[in-house]
Amino acid sequence: MNPRQTEGQVVVWVAVLLVALLLFAGLAIDVGAGLAVRREMQNAADAGALAGAYELCYGDPSRAAATAREMALDNGAELPVDVQVEGGTVRVVAGVATNTSLLGLLGVSEYGVRASAAAVCERSRSACGLWPIGVPKSMWDETPCDTHIYAWDDEKVATKCEDGVWACRRTKEGAPSEKFVGMGDRGWLDFRGMFDPDVPHTCPNSGGANLLKALIDGCAGKLSIPKCIPGEPGVNAGVKKHVEARVGDLVYIPLFDSVGCGANGKGYYVVDFGCAEVVAWHQNLTIYGTDPQTGKTVEIAKNTKAIEIKISCGNCEAPCTAPSGDPAGAYGDVIGVGLIE
Repeated sequence: MNPRQTEGQVVVWVAVLLVALLLFAGLAIDVGAGLAVRREMQNAADAGALAGAYELCYGDPSRAAATAREMALDNGAELPVDVQVEGGTVRVVAGVATNTSLLGLLGVSEYGVRASAAAVCERSRSACGLWPIGVPKSMWDETPCDTHIYAWDDEKVATKCEDGVWACRRTKEGAPSEKFVGMGDRGWLDFRGMFDPDVPHTCPNSGGANLLKALIDGCAGKLSIPKCIPGEPGVNAGVKKHVEARVGDLVYIPLFDSVGCGANGKGYYVVDFGCAEVVAWHQNLTIYGTDPQTGKTVEIAKNTKAIEIKISCGNCEAPCTAPSGDPAGAYGDVIGVGLIE
């Protein structure tokens, strides 16, 4: 073969390989840039979905879609943002058109990059800052908001008022407007050793009065449910000042569906949380009830100690919340917002 022909063929192959290498380099550059843009769009989609879910939980549900779209655009999305709101779930698809570099040699000047995310507003399966007072979930779910609940340590009162037969109330006249919780065997809830290890807690490691006071004050400790929580027996009048200091505050209440779990058979099986306002500590509370046999109003108990709370007419977000998969109700639920996709 003529050396000049050989040299010509080499030049052609070098040119071809050079073009191929440039195209591969362009592809690598554009793919890398696309991945970076994809991460940005994922952030935009996540931000939009979370903003929409927060609107469902704490704002105006009718604005959930608009809020999600605005947040995605604020975080860099440019293409039309697709938002779907179904129940307590907000789904967002965010995208942007990105320019190419060397791929423009193949006639590809730009392409769309999209990412999707979904967030929910649901009952929470975890919470921090819980109060150590258990309330039956059945009572909570069947009670209108703004209803006052009294939790005490007197078994005599509990046996007559908890079953609802005696129509208990604080006044002699009028229909009953309160609910009463005797807390099983005259106990509080003992969260000692119950906290999740992933969130450092600020509560005392010992049980008894010190832990009860710290919990009422609002010490932080994450509790995930469902979980069997032991009871802390006895009357503890030493928490009076701590309860009174929280009057008017919104607190988070463990809700149990059964009593009798645990090694000693005296635990409370906590399956949900509720939010309530602290109303008062009563040092000398008198309770009246209607005798189911005679129809007369009688004094059931006097000089009893009780904590009075009121079921919130809204839902609330405690620290350390996480969606549970169960939809939030209209009021009184501790709710959590989180990404699910």
